[in-house]
Amino acid sequence: GHTRPMGIPSAVIQLAAKQGGYVNRSQLVDLGYSTSAIDRRLANAELKRVVANVYQVFPPSDHVDLIRGAVLALPGAVVSHQSAAHMLGFPLLPRLRPTVTVPSHTTHVFPGVTVRRCFDLDPTHVAAVGDLSVTNVQRTAFDLAAVLRPKLFDRVAEALILAERMSIDQLEAVVDQVARRGKPGSRAARVFIATREGTLITATALERKGRTVLAAGGLPSPVPQYPIPWDPHRRFDDAYPQSRLAIEWDSRAWHLQREAMTSDRRRDRDAASHGWLVLRFTYEDLKSRQGEVVSTVATLLKTRQP
Repeated sequence: GHTRPMGIPSAVIQLAAKQGGYVNRSQLVDLGYSTSAIDRRLANAELKRVVANVYQVFPPSDHVDLIRGAVLALPGAVVSHQSAAHMLGFPLLPRLRPTVTVPSHTTHVFPGVTVRRCFDLDPTHVAAVGDLSVTNVQRTAFDLAAVLRPKLFDRVAEALILAERMSIDQLEAVVDQVARRGKPGSRAARVFIATREGTLITATALERKGRTVLAAGGLPSPVPQYPIPWDPHRRFDDAYPQSRLAIEWDSRAWHLQREAMTSDRRRDRDAASHGWLVLRFTYEDLKSRQGEVVSTVATLLKTRQP
């Protein structure tokens, strides 16, 4: 799809096309270019020097082309941070900032790309996306902890867990391997794990746990997935239709609970106008306050007898 630059042989064009528009000096020599021929192409602006020994044949057409150029120029470079999040298709994407990580003591640059250095990139933290080496989901999440505001990092990590792209345990394994005093992101990742461990559970698992708690408390079984009488396309998680009492087991993660509160309140007002009462219980309620859950439901079943 690239227009062929003036005077550049097709072998060079084809190679550059695979490398985001870039070639390096040794590749040109392999293709039969002499040093003076390369210098002449540069003088004529048929090639454009980007960094030492790396030349642009035509401009990169997108973020991935730019990254290919950086990988060509920087030995051992791995796509990381925001770039990795985009290449791995994270469910909640940070703003794109082309980034690679290199295992190196010296500072490297590549125009348009943020180049980070590190020495703890375990081979098990790297995955292949097409022909590029990219940090895997949990390592990318950990790295983002260093470069995103804590609130945004929390939301990205939550989104990954809710989408079942990563588990808390997988993130924790990376943290155990690489987090250390003074390493950016270590604290944010540890705080995320400490405040969320054990609180993410699928909706169906939470409903099952809720019904088990009610049964253990000696309460009658509710009707599961009960169609809402005035909105039959939607359902209550559980209901005691005789008493017009509904139960919603809230498995949503923390920020999602906050964001959904407005629509929950609207639904609760809706229910009240039809004579129903909606009780909402969370994972924490079922974990730490089972007695309270049972007594609340028992009391309301008594007071709301038809």
